[in-house]
Amino acid sequence: MDVIEYYHAAWDHYFVTAIADEITKLDAGVFVGWTRTGLKFKAYAAGAAGSANVCRFFSTSFGERSSHFYTPFVTECAIVKQNVNWMLESEAVFAIPVPDLAGTCVAGTTPVFRYYNNGQGAAPNHRYTIDPALRTVMLQRGWISEGYGDLGVIMCAPL
Repeated sequence: MDVIEYYHAAWDHYFVTAIADEITKLDAGVFVGWTRTGLKFKAYAAGAAGSANVCRFFSTSFGERSSHFYTPFVTECAIVKQNVNWMLESEAVFAIPVPDLAGTCVAGTTPVFRYYNNGQGAAPNHRYTIDPALRTVMLQRGWISEGYGDLGVIMCAPL
């Protein structure tokens, strides 16, 4: 399945989803202000062998600028569940392989990088992308690289 990236220019926020109904509504303008960036990455359906299910949270404290957070790590999912500012939407929105502690992905996958806006714009936001060229751009904009290894690899998307 494809995980599609969207951007909201007024908020400088990114959002990814693999949920068909959300994609249809985003593309139709039901959620005003969101447009496709043209970027995406692959994932598996929840429960896929050799992959981790990805938790999805929604921030509840930032009004219309609230955003989503994704993690394939059980420990990180458990920690975020304890934060009253984040509501668990699903423990398995999709499945994806994870990197080792050095940020290395297995053959047949490509790194997914996670960047955090450090609260810029008065609300948290994360960006998930497989495009390594965006690293410099995001860091120059003050975003923080999150994940494993020097590049901040958080997931490994199938090719």
